[in-house]
Amino acid sequence: MVGKRNSTEELAQRDFLHRFFHDLATPLSAVSLHLEGADRRVKRGADPTESLAVARAELSRAFDLFEQGRECLLHSGRAPETFSFDDFVAFTIHQNGASNVTIEGETAGRVTGDRSDLSQALLALLGNALETASPESISIRLVREGGLLRVRIENPGRLPADDPDALFSPRATRPGRNWGMGLPRARLYAAAAGGTVRLEQREDRVIATLELPEETA
Repeated sequence: MVGKRNSTEELAQRDFLHRFFHDLATPLSAVSLHLEGADRRVKRGADPTESLAVARAELSRAFDLFEQGRECLLHSGRAPETFSFDDFVAFTIHQNGASNVTIEGETAGRVTGDRSDLSQALLALLGNALETASPESISIRLVREGGLLRVRIENPGRLPADDPDALFSPRATRPGRNWGMGLPRARLYAAAAGGTVRLEQREDRVIATLELPEETA
């Protein structure tokens, strides 16, 4: 039975990948064609705006398809577990290059979810803070409020976008930055556990929050 199940899962994955790459190729091909058209227009001295606008729209569609496919592929399938929120935050942060960052407060609460995925979500937020500030200037606080458990990471700096939600798109990525790549995955993993990830700009400080529902059972 195990072999049959694995074979069925492999076939389903192959079918998904086949359809995914086929769907992704369509807008990418359109982008290529319209960029070539824009190039020909420029060489003739014509206005390339229309061709560039279509290429931009098709590229946006390709990114949307990419996000949908990535969400499916990132699903781990592991059974959720219930664990201490405070211990999870402390272990994740102190075992991943931030042993000298102080964690303030406590919730004494428990959450349910995929511990590995939630660790990656938390590390995406911490990684962005460490890229823009020294460990000594970063503050991390645990908060329990209204059935929700939060870890807030605050650091000096400014978000590289006026709209924080824009940073949850892979199109926001810049070389050498986590902005845009780790954040969509962090939001996806938090949502799978019934939570959320937020970014805020408050004066000259950035606040990143991972929020999860408290396990009451």
